[in-house]
Amino acid sequence: MPDRRHFLRRALSLGVVPAALTLSGCKSLIDVLGQACPEDPSESGGIDWTPDVMHPVFFGLKDYTTADGAPSTLRVFYPSYQTPFDGGARKILKSCLDRWPVVLFLHGQPACLSDMQYYLRWRRIPEMLARSGYVVVVPKYSQALPANDSPLIAFANSVIDWARTSWEHAQWVDKRPEAVALVGHSFGALLSAQVARARGNIGALVALSGAWIDFHGIDVDPQQVLNSIGAPSFFQWARNVTFEDMDGHGMFDNIPGTKYGLEHPGQHFDYLPSNQLCMAERGRCPWVERVSAELTALFLARKFTLARSNTIIPVDLKPPTVTLTPKQQFYGGADFTGLDAIRGSADCKSTELRWVDGTQSGTRDLAA
Repeated sequence: MPDRRHFLRRALSLGVVPAALTLSGCKSLIDVLGQACPEDPSESGGIDWTPDVMHPVFFGLKDYTTADGAPSTLRVFYPSYQTPFDGGARKILKSCLDRWPVVLFLHGQPACLSDMQYYLRWRRIPEMLARSGYVVVVPKYSQALPANDSPLIAFANSVIDWARTSWEHAQWVDKRPEAVALVGHSFGALLSAQVARARGNIGALVALSGAWIDFHGIDVDPQQVLNSIGAPSFFQWARNVTFEDMDGHGMFDNIPGTKYGLEHPGQHFDYLPSNQLCMAERGRCPWVERVSAELTALFLARKFTLARSNTIIPVDLKPPTVTLTPKQQFYGGADFTGLDAIRGSADCKSTELRWVDGTQSGTRDLAA
């Protein structure tokens, strides 16, 4: 420990670690970082910055089953210094001074009920978040409406706890209790909200087209659930899909605290590529999938930051201008093709982003 403390204090004196992280001595910083540095310096891959949405790295992924000790069949996405050209499974990025927060992604019911691999269809959001410095866990599970006493709530918590404590790379995970975020789609959004309420101290919630009206079918008040979460939350929904419309009955307006909303002229499954959705109806705006992933990453970068990230995302979630080193440019930083493409799109008019963040509130039309 003395050597470890000396290393951390030296990093603080050089400005590598923000002073706010140390609190009283090194204790709180060690709570974040754990006790490990890479045994082999090459496992940092020459990455000399903290990955975030504006300064990303590459991503790796690996599948696990219960035979590997996982709570279920699942896929884990993680930051990696290796490129798609390196061959083989990309290794996780290891750093003395960074740990990766955990994001649990919960899918909903598939468009094709016979699709037994639906959890594998979700790629764009997990990949972008992993490139931005998060470990994203996408489990496979059977769908059921998440009542207050649903075993799915305990299951979701078991997946989070496995990633934080038992996963083979758990030593590189941020150990702060609040270093957990939840992202869910449809029924998965309902479950994410329930898990957020049950877990209590989470960092953020992102709910994509939550089937909020279906909550009433199991005697759960969706407004009560959402009002009790307390963490910064980002809700996205299709304007013309009744069961997910958060403007109905003033649901979005009545949620207290920090909240973002994205209302788009799309359909329920527009967050996935069209070639993976059987005959599911598509909305007229072709950029919902990319835009929702990019805004999710920007929102988390603003409200669920990595401990050492110095990137400041403005309240309206417009990507800030950053200067990248040649090495960072190689890793493909600051690429927002969806937000660029939607601007001026006649098919995407009135794609409205709104927010209430502390004393700041506002709206902007992404297609304007």
